[in-house]
Amino acid sequence: MRWAGRSGATLLACALVAGFTCPPAIATPEGQTTQVYGQPPVATQRPGPTPLADAIKAGTFGKAPAQNLPLIDSNDDRMQQVTWANGKLWSSLNTVVKPANGTVRTGAAYFAVQPSWSGATLGGAVVKQGIVSISNNSLLFPSVGMNRFGKGVMSFSIVGDDVYPSVAYVKLDDSPATGAGPIHVAALGAAPDDGFSGYAFFGGRVGRWGDYSAAVADSDGNIWFANEYIPNLPRATLANWGTYIARVVP
Repeated sequence: MRWAGRSGATLLACALVAGFTCPPAIATPEGQTTQVYGQPPVATQRPGPTPLADAIKAGTFGKAPAQNLPLIDSNDDRMQQVTWANGKLWSSLNTVVKPANGTVRTGAAYFAVQPSWSGATLGGAVVKQGIVSISNNSLLFPSVGMNRFGKGVMSFSIVGDDVYPSVAYVKLDDSPATGAGPIHVAALGAAPDDGFSGYAFFGGRVGRWGDYSAAVADSDGNIWFANEYIPNLPRATLANWGTYIARVVP
C-alpha cells in the first residue's frame, strides 16, 4: 500500500495535517507496509426467484437459451472512500480471503494511518488494520465512517451461499487493542441480483454492483452509511437493486 506515495493521498494528508498550507517542497516516503491483500474474486449468489431470467428464457426479448444465475462483481483491490477522524486517515478495500473453514471469497480490509511531519517530510504510520470475512459469503464495497471520538462503522454489501445481497456492518474504534466487532445485518436482501448486466443475453455474466458505497459521521457522532442490496420492493424490468441508508450509534 502507498498511502503517502500517491499524489492524491499526499495532498489529502498535507492539507489535513498542515491546515491546508503545504510547505514549498514536500518529501514523501516510499509507502507503508500493511497486511497482505489482493485482487478479490467475483461473488456467487444464493439461488432464488429471477423474473428477468425467466422472461429471457420465455423469449420476451427474442430467442434465447436459459441463463445462468449472475455472478456479482467485487471490483478490485483499490482503496475506497477515505475518512479523516481523530487525527487518523481511515479507508477500506475489497480483498481476496480464504477463511479457515470455507472456500476463497471476497472480504473487507480496513486501515488507519496516522500522518506526521518531520521537517519538510510527510510521513505516516499504519496504526490499525484488519480484515473482516465470513465463511461461504462475500463482503463487497466497504466504506468506513469514523466520528471525532474515534468510534465508527465499516459498512458493506454481503452476498453468498447463505444470504441474498444484503447490507451489513461492523463497528470499529481507533484503539490498537481492539479489532472489528461482530457483523450486524442492517437490511436483509429479498432475492438474488436479477439485473441485465449479469446475463449473457445482454452481453454480461458478472452483474455490476456497488459503485460505490459511503459512510460518514454527523455532528452528534452517529454514523450514516449507504450500500446496495436487493429490496422487497417494486422493480424495474431490467434491474432489481436498491440502496439502503442507515444510521448507527457506534
